[in-house]
Amino acid sequence: MTPKTQTKPLAVDVHRFDGVDVWQDGDERARIRGYFPLSPGTPNAGDVSGEDLMIVSIEIESGNYLPTHRDSNEELLLVTEGAVEATVGDETVGLSSGECTIVPKMEPHGLRNVGDDTARVVGFFPNDELTATFDAPLFPFESSVVTIGGETDDPETE
Repeated sequence: MTPKTQTKPLAVDVHRFDGVDVWQDGDERARIRGYFPLSPGTPNAGDVSGEDLMIVSIEIESGNYLPTHRDSNEELLLVTEGAVEATVGDETVGLSSGECTIVPKMEPHGLRNVGDDTARVVGFFPNDELTATFDAPLFPFESSVVTIGGETDDPETE
């Protein structure tokens, strides 16, 4: 059963970090914690979903980073706490709380926490499905390709 789109305002906590620890083997700094609060069926998500949007909320400890990857959709990255360096393609920009940047579709990008405190970043996507492709397998998924959302209704039940 596909979740219904939200029809009335509901509060959704985008920083509920009982989510999933994600890492790459062989590099103790390639480690984040994250979840998809508007994607039912993912860690700590509720029943609220969007028809044409998705967000990911990540937490990066000091010195750690989100490994380089490519997303199937354009992404807006908003830092809500801390300081990070966002590398998009060949360019790197520093971002702190309240600042954002845009990552074009399929452009290689990653985030590194350059501050002393935990950084929190929210990524906004203009679609309810996302496929992220990393250079090396991401755990606990045991794959370099991770797809979230995009559930479709079974045509036989429509």
